[in-house]
Amino acid sequence: MFARATAALTTLFASSRWLLDAPLDGLLHVPVVSVNDDDGLLSVWPSEAYGADPDAVPECEFFNSSVVYSASLCSMFTIARAASAPQIALERALRCSGAFGAECILSPEVGLGLPAAFLYDHAAGKVDMLIAPRLLPLLEAEREDNHVQHVRVAPPDGDGNPFATATYTFNKTIYTEYLDGATRTMATRALRGEAAWCVQLLRDAFEPACWAKLD
Repeated sequence: MFARATAALTTLFASSRWLLDAPLDGLLHVPVVSVNDDDGLLSVWPSEAYGADPDAVPECEFFNSSVVYSASLCSMFTIARAASAPQIALERALRCSGAFGAECILSPEVGLGLPAAFLYDHAAGKVDMLIAPRLLPLLEAEREDNHVQHVRVAPPDGDGNPFATATYTFNKTIYTEYLDGATRTMATRALRGEAAWCVQLLRDAFEPACWAKLD
């Protein structure tokens, strides 16, 4: 999903987005949409229906930077009452990762209306779910190695068309606090490279009003 375009700029915590063929002094304005048509918490996947083909391709709908997602379900109340939805979304993310080789999955891509990033952990062979990740100031030791990079983003199921991509400005390193989707406890961690870009992409994929409610 990610390809580094340029590096070594200055420290920045808010990401920005441009169309690949648009001038870098013009931000891209895109429509705000609901994750699911009925504004539900979790979409229905035919591949999960009783009697479905176990080898069916998962219904992953990868983010292509043409929209931003609504803040309608961005609340700690909704997150706390999400019941089994995060676990189902976690299982879907693992399927999407395996089917398309994606190491970064965003919650709308698996039909989950809550903002969450799924990071594939090679060492453990599992996917970590970071719900409502917010950005914290970097620790002193991490600030020296941090800089901004222009990162080209393309959907994993795309055909490689460069005009179907978008370029973002992301920090190389972030420090984040989030709700762990597996344990349902709050956690903090430093993320670097593609893992850091994934969380920043999630934050850019939802409208600012979402993070105003959660941060």
